[in-house]
Amino acid sequence: MRDSPLRILICEDDERLAALVAETLDADGRFVVVARATDGDEAVQLTKEHGPDVVLMDIGMPGRDGIDATHAIHEHDAAQHVVIYTGSDEYEDVARADAAGAAGFLHKEALTSPDLPGAILVLHRNYRAGVPDPE
Repeated sequence: MRDSPLRILICEDDERLAALVAETLDADGRFVVVARATDGDEAVQLTKEHGPDVVLMDIGMPGRDGIDATHAIHEHDAAQHVVIYTGSDEYEDVARADAAGAAGFLHKEALTSPDLPGAILVLHRNYRAGVPDPE
């Protein structure tokens, strides 16, 4: 693992949830939240500006949703690590996220879990190592 913290962009329109995720990750010490996007267009722009290690993207963003934003991010940088999360249990959402180039998936409930930092680390390590996400 690298010595410097992983740089995270949180893409979430719910202020309270975004603040909780930022607090959890910042308190862990292995992460630094570099920015927060409140809609899909802002997610694309902030990814270009900050070049985070991980984009943590809600699938249900206002305007351009998380799927379209992920497509746009990968048009600019195909190697950008995007982890999509959703409250949905629909396989179609996971399939759409995969098709958009998301390299990791979390259920939205994981965002409030004390295990969130560990989950992000595992997803990022697997992404860097080229390990496919289990289906």
